[in-house]
Amino acid sequence: MTEDEVAALDGDWSTSTPKERAAYAFARKISFEPHRFDDADIAELKTHFTELQILEMLLSVAQNNATNRWKEGAGIPQSKESSNFAKTADKPLPTDRILPIKTYLTPTSEKNSKTVTKVTPLENDTVRPALESRAIVEKALIAARTRTARLPLVDKAKAKEILGDEPISPFAQLLANFPVSGKSRVVSQRVVEDTGDLTPLLKAQVSWIVARQDRAWYATADAKRRLTALGQTDDQIYALDGDWSKFAPKDKAMFTVARQLAASPIVLTDAEAAEAVKQCGGNRDVVQLINYTNARASFNRITEAAGLPTEDR
Repeated sequence: MTEDEVAALDGDWSTSTPKERAAYAFARKISFEPHRFDDADIAELKTHFTELQILEMLLSVAQNNATNRWKEGAGIPQSKESSNFAKTADKPLPTDRILPIKTYLTPTSEKNSKTVTKVTPLENDTVRPALESRAIVEKALIAARTRTARLPLVDKAKAKEILGDEPISPFAQLLANFPVSGKSRVVSQRVVEDTGDLTPLLKAQVSWIVARQDRAWYATADAKRRLTALGQTDDQIYALDGDWSKFAPKDKAMFTVARQLAASPIVLTDAEAAEAVKQCGGNRDVVQLINYTNARASFNRITEAAGLPTEDR
């Protein structure tokens, strides 16, 4: 793609087809406004794509959301040039431009210099609405128990055949539509839950905090079930929606990192990350927290866009 073609993806979709514009709008909304995603968004996509094409896009966008939070959450420097990509190219490089790219700091053409971005979040795009009351959350969780998934689920027997010893849940049934990459995603999600230094309680608390930011009801129910199994009362669980004044400084610092990354990769500040490192006595737990939050951000988008029914029936 040329510089202007790449720039058009960011700010001018007028020359794109209706099918392309639907895909672009979906990618942006599920990234920055997952709390506003609903049946109408899937219905619009279904006028252009098959259900499995939609699921494939969803898995790709969810993974990119995780990657973005990893890179920005950990503050990883941007590569200065693109020679590594050139080395792995599966076809000859174009000859009508200088490749590999020697710098990403390329000038913007006059055509695109004043075009307002459609993709990069502006200030108000990263602000999520105030969290709902406990009563509203409980009603939403009840409604999620009986909802019908927006995308197809593989029946449990077939999913078991594909996934082997992995637990069979609606999430697993959804991903079993892709027997190889889907199984890999199911395994990865389980591994991030079962391994590492973070305590099961902290992981469950972070899962709740991130799910509530995204209004991901399947993930909220999953977090509540885990917290209850760990001995937490409903009052303790819903305290995670509050000001955290009764939590230890270390917990508050870790919760802040998770909540900020949940809203957007660009919201977390250096000072907030530094405070978490200070409270944890080093980088290790904070790096693992960022990785865990990434996984939950992906999980939230997959399960909620697909409208999966919760498992606490």
